[in-house]
Amino acid sequence: MSLELLGGHLESLGLHTAAVALCAARLVPIAFLCPLLGGQAAPSTVKLALVLSLSLFLHLAAGVKVSVPVEGPGDLMALVLKELAYGTAVGLLAALPFDAARMGGRFIDLFRGASAEASLPAAGSRESATGDVLYQLLVAWVVTGGLFPIVLSGLLRGFGVVPLGAAVPTEAAARQVVMLAGGALATGLAVGAPIAAASMTVDCWVGMASRAAPQMNLQEFGAPLRILGGGALLWLGVGVLCERLLAEVANLEGALWLLGEVAQ
Repeated sequence: MSLELLGGHLESLGLHTAAVALCAARLVPIAFLCPLLGGQAAPSTVKLALVLSLSLFLHLAAGVKVSVPVEGPGDLMALVLKELAYGTAVGLLAALPFDAARMGGRFIDLFRGASAEASLPAAGSRESATGDVLYQLLVAWVVTGGLFPIVLSGLLRGFGVVPLGAAVPTEAAARQVVMLAGGALATGLAVGAPIAAASMTVDCWVGMASRAAPQMNLQEFGAPLRILGGGALLWLGVGVLCERLLAEVANLEGALWLLGEVAQ
């Protein structure tokens, strides 16, 4: 084998390695933030293996290549940092509907007084029971339903919208992320608002009844009524709450496309 041919093979191998490394740099934050690709529940080895598999698929099968010249390790490191930053923004957007479910559950437990640390103080858990249930239920519905391919295709199509090395941290991209984060917060509050209103209504009626008949000592019934009434209302309305959260997941593809448009 001639030196020229060997040099050509080494240069081609370097381009392949750079493309796979940049794909992995964009996917690593997404895998660690978005529960559909692992999130916080999956082991790190599983998430890294998934990132490597998707990176090889994107480069070898989908033809994703580096769009800018890479002349040395310094240029490659700069591109890796750029892809990490853009991947973090994409991962945050992909995780927002699930974070909204967790925030809504915490809001519900705050008013019901049935959070995990209040009900089970010996367990040492600081997680909201209702928030964890809504979070896991939303993940299960998305994975078993028809939304998972839509979200995954939106994440992978981003490599066509924003080629490797072409992402630019613009003010419009930051504004888009902040706006969608505010929308997720509003969704979480909207999910917990009916149960919060019911809990406040129970407190109001108990307070009025206690003032009308102070000898009956009705304050002791306030907490059980909030917990049981809020739980019953949550049980009856969990379908409506999940539909609201699933609508946020369905809008992810458009949100990711808009982020890619403003990040070029």
